[in-house]
Amino acid sequence: MRKILPGILLFVIALFLAQRFFPQIKMKQLTVVTIPAGATISINGRPSGLSPVLMYVPVDGVFVEAEKDGFFSTDSLLIQAADADTVFLQLKEGCLLIVNTNPVGCQIISNGYVGVSPCSIIVESGNSIEITALGELGVSVSRTVNILTPGFRVITMTVPYEYTDQINDIDFSVIPEDILPFAMGPLTVGRHEITVSQFADFMNAMDPWLITDSISVLGRTCLMDSILKCNWKGPIGFNADTTAYAPLQGMEEYPMVGMTWNGAEWYCQWLSSVSSTGLDFRLPGLNEWQILATPGVEIQPNLSDINEVFLTRYPDINDGWAESAPAGAMGQSAWGLTEMQGNVWEWTFFEGIAVGGSWLSSVEDCQTASNIKLTDNLGYAFVGFRVVATGFPEGNPGIGD
Repeated sequence: MRKILPGILLFVIALFLAQRFFPQIKMKQLTVVTIPAGATISINGRPSGLSPVLMYVPVDGVFVEAEKDGFFSTDSLLIQAADADTVFLQLKEGCLLIVNTNPVGCQIISNGYVGVSPCSIIVESGNSIEITALGELGVSVSRTVNILTPGFRVITMTVPYEYTDQINDIDFSVIPEDILPFAMGPLTVGRHEITVSQFADFMNAMDPWLITDSISVLGRTCLMDSILKCNWKGPIGFNADTTAYAPLQGMEEYPMVGMTWNGAEWYCQWLSSVSSTGLDFRLPGLNEWQILATPGVEIQPNLSDINEVFLTRYPDINDGWAESAPAGAMGQSAWGLTEMQGNVWEWTFFEGIAVGGSWLSSVEDCQTASNIKLTDNLGYAFVGFRVVATGFPEGNPGIGD
């Protein structure tokens, strides 16, 4: 009995304090009805079911909110429930925009709204709305969407992004048509010039048996004589066993140079047949290349080219590279493209026309508008190329509603 008394005493004290400081809360039955029905009802911030909903609430008042896809949510309303049995809330109909981006995870900005894709925005009918998507390369893409009627609409926006062809280990910038001239895009563009290693893969696929040129005494093959004319010192040779084509030591990641225009064309055809992108690759057109190069004008050209004498580096400036720089070493444009100006001239779709300047050019020639006419069946130690294709890589949807 002595053990029970302290417990009873504590209970009595607790009951007294509860009545003293926490008087009984008076409750009342309340029905919330919305037009249209089926809205999510929240009471004091807690979900309480779909309208119409019947619940018990404090008589002193509660915050009631109603939300439904495709409608503007109500403002938070303080409902004094002492005299009310039913509360009616009408939601204003709008258009529910589902905003997707390629790739996902882009920041979305629109009329004060800030979110991350995929996301949804309610827009009042009869208005237009501007949606901006900011991509991983720092480039934003904007679209103006006209909302004529209420309902549901899906918007997909693509921003420039990077893509790697895992089969060939080639990095691309995928550039949507939103930021390109009409009917030009979308484009999948090599982020940098084709490297020596990548070109060696192509040569091994074309000539796996290394058919030699019996006339040459310098260890040449028929393939080398056909597409690497006037290029007797690399950058491609053979591996230690002379069983495969291979980059000369240290040249693996440098731009491939010395191929003829036809050699660059053949590479594009081969890449199209083996690439995981499902795209048909080609050399860029002249105007196309210049448009792609435009975002890179803020990147300074390789200043080691200043006052260069033919095949001699300017002695007072040393950037650490004897001739061209490794692919991707000189900074990228806002579209993720590197060395569009300088490094090596690049073959275009037009036979014999190369663009952009090289390590052997004056600074004036390392410009977006620079081009040069060369003999297309010869190779040059200062001319390389990059690939381009119209379209998105397979599995990467483009822009559409």
